[in-house]
Amino acid sequence: YIWSQMRSNNDIVCYCCFVLVFLWNFSLLSMVYLAALFLYALCANTAPGYKFWVIMLIYTEVYILVEYVYQIIIQHCGLIINSPFLQELGFPYHKIKSSFVISSLPLFLVYLFTLLQSSITAQDGDWTAFTELDFLKRKMHDQKYVSQCSSWSEKLKSLFQPLKEVGKMIIGSCVKYWKSLTQGAESPPYLVQLSMDVGSWPEDGVQPEKIESRVNQLLKIVHGEHCKGENPNDCPSASRVNIQSIERSQENSNVALVVFEVVHASTLLECTPEECSKSLTPAADVAKEINIAKGSGFVDEVGFPYPILSVIGGGRREVDLYAYIFGADLAVFFLVAIFYQSVIKNKSEFLDVYQLEDQFPKEFVFILMIIFFLIVVDRVIYLCSFATGKVLFYLFNLVLFTYSVTQYAWNMQPSQQYAGILALRAIFLTKAVSLALQAIQIRYGMPHKSTLYRQFLTSKVSRVNYLGYRLYRALPFLYELRCVLDWSCTTTSLTMYDWLKLEDINASLYLVKCDNVLNRAHHKQGEKQTKMTKFCNGICLFFILICVIWAPMLMYSSGNPTNIANPIKDASVQVDIKSTGGRLTLYQTTLCEKLKWDEVKSNVDLDPKGFLTTYDKNDIQLICCQADPSTLWLVPEVVQMRFTKSLDLDTEMRIIFSWVLTRDRPKGKEVVRYERTVEDPSDLPRNSDVQSVLNGTMNSFRVYNIYPRYFRVTGSGDVRPFEPEIAVSADLVISHQSPEWWSFFDINPLNVTCCGGLVGPMAIVVSEETPQGILGDTLSKFSIWGLYITFVLAVGRFIRLQCSDLRMRIPYENLPSCDRLIAICEDIYAARAEGELGVEEVLYWTLVKIYRSPHMLLEYTKPD
Repeated sequence: YIWSQMRSNNDIVCYCCFVLVFLWNFSLLSMVYLAALFLYALCANTAPGYKFWVIMLIYTEVYILVEYVYQIIIQHCGLIINSPFLQELGFPYHKIKSSFVISSLPLFLVYLFTLLQSSITAQDGDWTAFTELDFLKRKMHDQKYVSQCSSWSEKLKSLFQPLKEVGKMIIGSCVKYWKSLTQGAESPPYLVQLSMDVGSWPEDGVQPEKIESRVNQLLKIVHGEHCKGENPNDCPSASRVNIQSIERSQENSNVALVVFEVVHASTLLECTPEECSKSLTPAADVAKEINIAKGSGFVDEVGFPYPILSVIGGGRREVDLYAYIFGADLAVFFLVAIFYQSVIKNKSEFLDVYQLEDQFPKEFVFILMIIFFLIVVDRVIYLCSFATGKVLFYLFNLVLFTYSVTQYAWNMQPSQQYAGILALRAIFLTKAVSLALQAIQIRYGMPHKSTLYRQFLTSKVSRVNYLGYRLYRALPFLYELRCVLDWSCTTTSLTMYDWLKLEDINASLYLVKCDNVLNRAHHKQGEKQTKMTKFCNGICLFFILICVIWAPMLMYSSGNPTNIANPIKDASVQVDIKSTGGRLTLYQTTLCEKLKWDEVKSNVDLDPKGFLTTYDKNDIQLICCQADPSTLWLVPEVVQMRFTKSLDLDTEMRIIFSWVLTRDRPKGKEVVRYERTVEDPSDLPRNSDVQSVLNGTMNSFRVYNIYPRYFRVTGSGDVRPFEPEIAVSADLVISHQSPEWWSFFDINPLNVTCCGGLVGPMAIVVSEETPQGILGDTLSKFSIWGLYITFVLAVGRFIRLQCSDLRMRIPYENLPSCDRLIAICEDIYAARAEGELGVEEVLYWTLVKIYRSPHMLLEYTKPD
């Protein structure tokens, strides 16, 4: 059992290893595996043969050997090759620290599974016994025999004939491959069903050997008739089939259904070696030959035992993978939006680049727009069933994403590429899933237009589909964009507004059907609701509503679990004097110590009013600044004289004290500035005292209540003093030396030993915790109450809309059965797909008429 599972799924493991090798180092050499996977292995209508796996095996061996030789050179020969091209090829600059097998593990995995797959493929054999190489060998042998009696010019021409034949074979294979991608091709096994009238069923049954031999004889006769007058060497073989089963028809017991597998099909277009074995539809061709034999009377000529009623062959397996492709592309879109800065900015913080720059980078917007419009183009191609456009779009997608990811990987700095490479791998791996699904879709061909209007989520009724469809309808703009784009790209007789109404009717009917099947079908009348139903639908919803009310307030409070300490990292002080003559800076210092509350030691109570009891000690800091400034008093004497003269008039004078505090968060508000203006004349010095100090006759003046001793810095960056306020008074002293400077002396400094005797500006500051990430930055820019009220009211309004006017929905949601209405919608889609626009419009207005008439709606929704 294990071996059979390995045989059937080993090729998928090989394909995954191909992608893994490229994700390992994003190199040019590993890009060959992507080309082999996405350009041939997944797109070909037949599985890759023995030659493909042997070629990949040889390439992997050479790749490993070159890697090993390169490591020997840089490990043991002491050579350092700093070539960017070598890195692009996949050879690292540095020596490997682990073993060679571990450092090249994906390559060895590819080698192991490719070796196993080549062995499996060799045992399985090929589909047809006549390959192009056989024809090439035969033709070369014939030409060699003819050239023995030819002239020298003909011998020289025949010398280059093998190259010409190889070129023609390669070109022919490429043309055939392109046709199989764009025109569609059957996938093996190629089966043909033959219906025969056996009358009464024979006692010994229908003899399969006799039926098979007669059918092959018919095919040989038809092929011979087609090749009359042709060179026998140009008609090497007729079509052949093997019988697989014979069954009695369930509809008619006198009819036998015989299933054949096509072993070889010869095309009826041109009977040449180049065209032989190149049929893209072998089963359809064989069925056509049997019908020709039936119409020409060859059936009676060969003595076929039973009359042939019908022959069915060909046909493609209808596969529609668009929903999965769209899901993968949408995941790529969100991954790029989330991890853009990890790739471009080499940072790991989520969306940090936008918070710092306060705008979206244009490259980021362009990339998202490109991905979005690629999704739109894919939808348009899907709606038009444009096979050639799909192939070209697939190739463009493959080249674009491979080139972009490779360029980003090569341009990353080695020291900062861990997060970026991880993000690139996640993005390309998701895109690889999308490309693989697109390749499989190309292999099976574009879906028929009759299947394009069937939504993936509404294809069946299940709990998963129901929840997925509700989520799809809830995503902003997704449903509306799809409806508008579908109407724009589809031939229809309906207006856009009618189209939207039809889609809304179909969506509501699906939801009603899900409710009937999943919820009401198993409920008996009078039966009480189960506890599980009450818990899931009642108690859980109640707690969700409670969380909507209280969770935002908790998030906006100091008890937010995402809050972290936000201490002050830097502090500076500035004292200015202002009058009608202008404003001068007297004192300024940046020499301030920031002490944690645990490190503060004092003999007296530093919190006599109990301001700090409700705060965490990790948020409290003591700031001690030096009394002497960090800058000198360099005001020119002329300016001092003019300012002193402005104080002669009994004008208002003000002292402005400023704290400048720096923290890590929130972004954009790291620097907090708090100014305190002393305006009360009782707290200010007299103008004459200030003039005396400036003239040099005095050395100092005193200012009362210049700043609060205790204050807190909120998470939004505001400074708020504690009430009742405890203010600080200080002396401003000038040193008349050369040069001069001002000093700030607190007249009642705190008795704190850890400040080292500093008597300059002192303050006890509470820096409140702030949330991390986007939440903290959002709260820092808006009012807490405004955000809370807006969020709660918006959610409450949404819930109220869902619960209000429920009585108005009764005629359209409480339908006993909606199968007839759904059938009308499906008939509208089918008529549109077949181009019957008149039928489409008649059915649509019939549906509208039903919805307009309560009586008709009641009749059409009665249970059968």
